[in-house]
Amino acid sequence: MNKKFSIGVMISLIAIACAITYVVTITVSTNMFNQRIGGVTQREEIYSKIQEIDSYVRSASYYDINEETLINGIISGYVKGMDDAGAQYLSQSEAYKRQQLESGTLISIGIEVSREESGYIRVDSIYDGSPAAAMDIQVGDIITAVGGKNVLETGADAAISALDGDENTNVRLSLQRNGETKELTAIRRSFTIRTVTSTVVSGYGYVRVSTLNSQTDEQFVTEIQDLEARNVLGYIIDLRGCSGTFDCLQPMLEQFVGARLLANAQYKDGTIAKFLETTGTASVSVPVVVMVDENTSGAAELLAISLRDYASAKTVGKQTAGKDYVTELHNLSDGTAIVITTAHLVPITSSLEGGIKVDFSVDLAEETMDTAPTELTSTDPQITKAFEVIESLKNS
Repeated sequence: MNKKFSIGVMISLIAIACAITYVVTITVSTNMFNQRIGGVTQREEIYSKIQEIDSYVRSASYYDINEETLINGIISGYVKGMDDAGAQYLSQSEAYKRQQLESGTLISIGIEVSREESGYIRVDSIYDGSPAAAMDIQVGDIITAVGGKNVLETGADAAISALDGDENTNVRLSLQRNGETKELTAIRRSFTIRTVTSTVVSGYGYVRVSTLNSQTDEQFVTEIQDLEARNVLGYIIDLRGCSGTFDCLQPMLEQFVGARLLANAQYKDGTIAKFLETTGTASVSVPVVVMVDENTSGAAELLAISLRDYASAKTVGKQTAGKDYVTELHNLSDGTAIVITTAHLVPITSSLEGGIKVDFSVDLAEETMDTAPTELTSTDPQITKAFEVIESLKNS
């Protein structure tokens, strides 16, 4: 009798389980269907509205439509509609320039510029080893014409785009400096971006990393090995204003950190995967100070926090940007591109949310940002503090 009762109970339980499974399956399927139909409906509403506006404007507007501006505006609006701080839409020239910067090799005359309030463009920086570095071009020069065309007439964006072009081609520039106009011709040439420089000051190795690209790791390792051969007493690694790609971090960190997992990446579906891991044995054993500021972001933040957590480095400067996500550039068929966030960055021992809080907070006047240290006491207060800290670490 007990046996029959047990079998009956089992059959009932199986029936109930099947019923529950059926209900759950139907519910999930219905929700997925409704979400997809809802998405389709929303897209149809958007397309219909754009078509309605476009039809009316083309038939009634007094002004013509700039088709390129219209398309770029629609796509930019789409990207801005995403709840994604890292999302961007890049024009053809912007996408091409970004890919070059990430590769570490530029085909350019070798200057970085920005729009002036006057409408002209200003030379902000000059790449070492570039054609511009060997010419009479200085930071602060105002470019008034590119290729014989006035910047005010073409617009700053068009003028900036015209600075780039095919390798071994020329571009004419008109510059203003201290009220004088200079005319010169620059050649566009391929050159490697120098992102890492170093010097020895009072026995300490000062290493400046301006950005992180595909060639930064090789340059960084070379500089560290050279400084190690000179038996420096410690390192000051300057990451102020630095950002870039994550791909170069492993070889850089392996100079200071032994084999260990440093960070994971968490994806939308909840999957967590290894993101940054070092192998081998660190070659550096002397004290380290890392300099950061509010413009230190992304990969540079991960570099700084890894040195702090695993190489006992002290941090000097200002709290960092707090860019705790991984982005990916996707090329579109017409040469433009979009950048979206693909994962959340999760360092193993710390969080980058809100930025890295520094051990020694020091304000910095803007005009001293490009100051290089020539002695232990520098005109840059953050560098001065960094050398004070590294000195105290040596004596501790």
